[in-house]
Amino acid sequence: MTVTPLSIRREQGMKLADFSTGRGLEIGPLNQPLVTKDMADVRYVDVFSGPHLRAHYSQDPNVDVDDIPDIDFVLSTADGVRPLPEAVRSAAPFAWVVASHVIEHVPDFIEWLAQIAEIIEDGAVLLLVVPDRRFSFDILRPATTVGQLLQAHELREARPSVRAVYDHFRSHVSVNASDAWRGVVPARGSRMFDIPATMSQVRLAQQGQYVDSHVWTFTPALFAEQMAELGQLDMCDFVVEKIVPTAENQLEFFAVLRRLPTGRPSEEIAALRASGVLDLVDDDPVAGRVQAESERLTAETERLAAEAARLHAELEDHILAAGRRTREFEDELAQVKASERWRLGGLAAVPASAVKRLFVR
Repeated sequence: MTVTPLSIRREQGMKLADFSTGRGLEIGPLNQPLVTKDMADVRYVDVFSGPHLRAHYSQDPNVDVDDIPDIDFVLSTADGVRPLPEAVRSAAPFAWVVASHVIEHVPDFIEWLAQIAEIIEDGAVLLLVVPDRRFSFDILRPATTVGQLLQAHELREARPSVRAVYDHFRSHVSVNASDAWRGVVPARGSRMFDIPATMSQVRLAQQGQYVDSHVWTFTPALFAEQMAELGQLDMCDFVVEKIVPTAENQLEFFAVLRRLPTGRPSEEIAALRASGVLDLVDDDPVAGRVQAESERLTAETERLAAEAARLHAELEDHILAAGRRTREFEDELAQVKASERWRLGGLAAVPASAVKRLFVR
């Protein structure tokens, strides 16, 4: 079997959620559903129907339209996009929900989670696959804040805002995940959309069109922290049960969210929220790798310095020994010159042993 990013994603997903139990829902599968119909009892929901999606992406080289499944529930209607609970009510409640590379696109993060909470069973799992901004084309963008999430919810945003559209296009860069893992960050001059091109998209948003964008940007630990904070604000019916951090040279992380039970005492809910994942120890693997490499280089430098000191000490010993031998020879030579045989025959009268020492030493 050929190993692909999709096969790796599916393998990890099956470790995190039991798709064999009950009926499930996958949101926005496009051409890479995490759960296929032959894997589980799954329904698909998207903004548009399968034929509409195939026609829309027919010229996109990155999308194999033959892999786009039929969509069971379509959100768009003649009157606009209807809420998720309204679209899927006939099959709800679901035992599990999956959304791969979807949550970063939703205009109102808080409302989206609330709608999913409405259509799933108590204790059901919501499995998310989320791009890590540090290793994707969002690498130049700052992370989402809870304040931004609250503002979008208060404004009841149904389309990506001007802020989101501008940031998405103006900061978009081509980046290789393995390069990003080595700490290589593209220069701001390499951004793919200049200001005029960016503003053309912003004007579409200002005219009321839906301009698909990465509205939110996350890292694993910040996502867990923000979910916990929304829980403390009583604005989220999920608790983060598990985070699988971004694997080396990959660009996405996994989050397992558990739907809190309804009708339970507030103290019990507070305890369940407190049991969730609050943060991760290492949310900056690039910095960690740089630090590790720095420590390795420091240790190597210290080793080389110690070796240089040892060689220097040996050299000084050799110089001192050579000095002693030179003085010894000079003493012997002085003695020879003072002898009667030297006066009679000069160097020829030097004892053979002295001449040998001269050349051997």
